[in-house]
Amino acid sequence: MSTERLAAQLETRIFYFYVVEQTPEKIKITMYSTPYTLRKQGEKWRNASANVMQMSQELIDSVVATVLSQP
Repeated sequence: MSTERLAAQLETRIFYFYVVEQTPEKIKITMYSTPYTLRKQGEKWRNASANVMQMSQELIDSVVATVLSQP
């Protein structure tokens, strides 16, 4: 798990999260103590069906852009 807190911006709000695991087809994060798994489907990233909470597509796009921009 990453100890670096990342931030995804959606409109005027900022959402903070930590990357737990990252592979080319999957990103696992923790956002406000809630785990999320994002899976790549074709060219888009989507919520994994096992997620307890569902993230909006706009926030998924922002989270993925933030994660993929990290060195």
